[in-house]
Amino acid sequence: MEWESDRVSTNKDVIAELASTFVAAEQERAPLEPIAALHPDLTAEDAYRVQAAVVATKVRSGDRVVGRKVGATSQVVQQLLGIDEPIYGTLLESLRVESGGEIPLSHLIHPRVECEIAFLLGEDLTGPGATVADVLAATEGVAASLEINDPRTQGWRIGMLEAIADNGLAARFLLGERWLSVEDLDLPNVAVVLKKNAEEVAEATGAAVLGHPARAVAWLADKLAEHHQGLEAGQVVLPGSLTPIYPVEAGDNIEAEFEALQSVSVRFA
Repeated sequence: MEWESDRVSTNKDVIAELASTFVAAEQERAPLEPIAALHPDLTAEDAYRVQAAVVATKVRSGDRVVGRKVGATSQVVQQLLGIDEPIYGTLLESLRVESGGEIPLSHLIHPRVECEIAFLLGEDLTGPGATVADVLAATEGVAASLEINDPRTQGWRIGMLEAIADNGLAARFLLGERWLSVEDLDLPNVAVVLKKNAEEVAEATGAAVLGHPARAVAWLADKLAEHHQGLEAGQVVLPGSLTPIYPVEAGDNIEAEFEALQSVSVRFA
């Protein structure tokens, strides 16, 4: 990956050290102090360099990139992080869990769950200038999805730098088994009901994600182009949560019931 900037970049040793720290925190389930306090001069571009180093470390260890995720697609989350645009992260094969499966809480720190409409790309998609129409044309199908976010920062004391460097807070994701063509769906009006232990906790539609979930995928293609990257055929893209995110505890059963799309569920042990 190439990174260009008009300013002098943060020392490569600092980037490598931060990446190693995040990887160790995830492996040891030992949360960190916010990196913004430790490195006040760090920029968003530096944080994306840390994320790239985290992903590269995992790939060298045998993991595989299977897609991308978009986060902070709601104004509420953007205000929380102190930003005015979404962020992105990378989906790895090791993060995938089968729908209906179980996730031991001992493998995570302080997870929260969200529901999304997952996109499976049938064609490469690159920016700049990607549009909703481009995304829909490149999409092989969409499916129900759950994503588990789990920052490796103490007490969810996260801002923009922590969220980006920590691979967009990606911890686990689940995909429904039913993939439907976008031609058969009105994505902004696809409804979802999120249930926790069979009790409804939220409901929303696809329009909650930037007005149209494909718009988040177009944003991602354009943002990746700034970093000399693109989306590839066969990759999964999670465009952001339709509902607020919810904390989970041992014994919780989470299910997202999507209109038209198959439900997806997970249990926390």
